[in-house]
Amino acid sequence: MKGFTMFELLVAMALIAILSGIGIPTLMEANRRNQVWTASELIGSQIRQARLKAISRNMSFRVRFNCPEDNQFRLLQVTGNTAIDNAVDRCSTYQTYDSGVMAMPAGVTFGEPDTLTVNSRGVFSSTGAIPSTITVSGLDTSRSLTMSATGKITFDVY
Repeated sequence: MKGFTMFELLVAMALIAILSGIGIPTLMEANRRNQVWTASELIGSQIRQARLKAISRNMSFRVRFNCPEDNQFRLLQVTGNTAIDNAVDRCSTYQTYDSGVMAMPAGVTFGEPDTLTVNSRGVFSSTGAIPSTITVSGLDTSRSLTMSATGKITFDVY
């Protein structure tokens, strides 16, 4: 009669359990790092999109963070009407060229970055200093991106 003994099956299952115990934490860490990487790339792409829209449409745009809620952000058209542009509920209203709401993955944050404004020539200004640095953080990893006045984005070494 051919087959495996109970001892051989237990040894094989023990090896599988040991390898899984080693591999699963590594896989989870890689997943968290990937979420931070993807979120930082999303922010960078929206900043680039704001500059492209500003130049191609000959109007100003803003990238507002924690808009309309924490860990969300939007690309908003600057209408020139301060009652609309500076309204408390501006993040919840839509103008013609506004983007949808971008949300960070669960467990990923970007802190309290300054609002970025890009004019029709593609030059950025900020409610804080330029160059502006945004740090995207997960549980035990983070990645920073720095944006210059001309919209050049550089990421830190990951």
